[in-house]
Amino acid sequence: MLSFLKTIITEFKDLYNLYMVVLVIAIGLFTFFVDKKSLARKKLQKEANLARIIGISYILVGPILYIIFKML
Repeated sequence: MLSFLKTIITEFKDLYNLYMVVLVIAIGLFTFFVDKKSLARKKLQKEANLARIIGISYILVGPILYIIFKML
């Protein structure tokens, strides 16, 4: 079981490079600015708030995961 987890962590370390961080941040910015605004115009307030939360979490979690994977 432990070797399986090490294999998964190694694969994530190989996949999660700087390009992936930029991509995740770009998705977060798009969700935060474009999707939230579009949903708010359609009077879908709950969905707009959810898009805001998802956007912020993508913007924050992307670089944090990169740092964690670089430290492992």
